Amino acid sequence: MVAEIQWWTRLAGEIRAAGRGEIPIADPVRALRDRLGYDCAALVARGFGGEARTALVNLDYPDATLAYLTTTYSRSCPVHRIAVRDGIALRFIDVPFDVRETRTYRDALQPNGFREGLTLPLACASKPGFLAMSSTHPTPLDDESRLALTLLSHDLAGLTDPGAEPDDMAAEVVVRIARDAIEVRAGEGAPLTPTELRITATCADAVGRIGFQHRAVDGTWWHVRAVRRVDGVLVRMGRAGELGHLTGRELDVIGLVARGWPNERIASALGIAVRTVRSHIESTLVKIACPNRTALARMAFEREFDTLDALRAVAAA
Repeated sequence: MVAEIQWWTRLAGEIRAAGRGEIPIADPVRALRDRLGYDCAALVARGFGGEARTALVNLDYPDATLAYLTTTYSRSCPVHRIAVRDGIALRFIDVPFDVRETRTYRDALQPNGFREGLTLPLACASKPGFLAMSSTHPTPLDDESRLALTLLSHDLAGLTDPGAEPDDMAAEVVVRIARDAIEVRAGEGAPLTPTELRITATCADAVGRIGFQHRAVDGTWWHVRAVRRVDGVLVRMGRAGELGHLTGRELDVIGLVARGWPNERIASALGIAVRTVRSHIESTLVKIACPNRTALARMAFEREFDTLDALRAVAAA
């Protein structure tokens, strides 16, 4: 029993490290799956834009089964509803009816030969989700492990948004950058190129923390926040709104206005004419209903109206 307690203690530390963005979130999920004797595991969180779910971690669930977990199971399966209602790790043997009567059994369990499973709701996360594990053997998880797993649900919830601080917006993609190496901590499809990520890390490393807006190649806007950590720079990226229909160049100008730069210096740094700078400022004041340049600078600072090009200009200066 001492060894078991020591293992759970080590696992708790690993989960918290992953929740801070220090190690990949798949590491503690894999440790749980392997030690508890399951064949598959998935960490599922609420996606962006409504009730859609997304799998942040998938360890060996077939694509069709994973799609079922993130759609039908999380929306309408009575097993999932019971787990969410009770807020505890739910095994097949805990369900007050025959699991074989459900659509989940017919569409997901039986085709894969799964004979036992578990759902742990993570309702305290910024993106409420759950941990699902399945096995082909019929032996349910023991009561002590079920209790330990339930007690860790709060820490496991942190895996759905690693590295988040109290004032952070939810991130879809989290990466760690150290010595030019880029390692994904959560999500996929970063809106910044590897070169842009390294520039972001260099700027954050110099001042400790930066935040800016970025327009990806597909036209979507993202909010990027990068924080210097002991072992590198953690970059968190989440989709942003239209930003008052501001253009990328207008945001470049605003970022430098917020730093108190005069129009001439902004023009020189961005390679545009002074009259163009004035035009961008005037247009921005109208778009976001700011009365003057001072109010614009204050709003830009508070809402992190900044861009990578503005940060490059500051670094060059």
